[in-house]
Amino acid sequence: MTSPGVSNLTTLLQSTSTGNAALVRCPSATLDRFRSLNQAEYIILFTPVVPHPPSTELERDMDPFEPLGRALSKRHRRIRHVPYLPSRGITQTHIDFLSSAGAVVVVVCTTENVVAQSAAGYDEQTKFARDITKRVEEDRTLVSVSLLLLLITNGATSQIHEEGMQEFPALITCNNYTPTALEDAARVMFGA
Repeated sequence: MTSPGVSNLTTLLQSTSTGNAALVRCPSATLDRFRSLNQAEYIILFTPVVPHPPSTELERDMDPFEPLGRALSKRHRRIRHVPYLPSRGITQTHIDFLSSAGAVVVVVCTTENVVAQSAAGYDEQTKFARDITKRVEEDRTLVSVSLLLLLITNGATSQIHEEGMQEFPALITCNNYTPTALEDAARVMFGA
């Protein structure tokens, strides 16, 4: 059933939205390394603890980024999904998972529904991404690890949020985090 003032076509288009995932920038060596990981290497997926996207069909107890982990696992079977609390930041658990990484994907999700619940969400998630990036760059054992940042943002602040990610060499953007949008983001990461 559609909401008053919303056509059936609008509802259908919103439910099938791909999220417009786009590779904004990424050094070719980083992308090549990510796309050619050895089967024994892990992709560590760090995702923020955020509410489900509006109008989601996910189970109530399902992590909203589980579909991203599943989409990635269709392309590379060794995925370790590790949530983070933006207000708490990096913990020893996150550091421990980094040691087994062949690649790292950090998700920063600042859609309107997320920012409405936490005005500091963008800053806290960006700090987490910076801390992970610093660890990867400073740890000699992680020198060959590819690090991708997936920024999920929409609304009036989306351009500001994207501009705030200039320090990250590998940036993929998406405008929502529905299962379909996350599948599209995984497709962009792997190029297929």
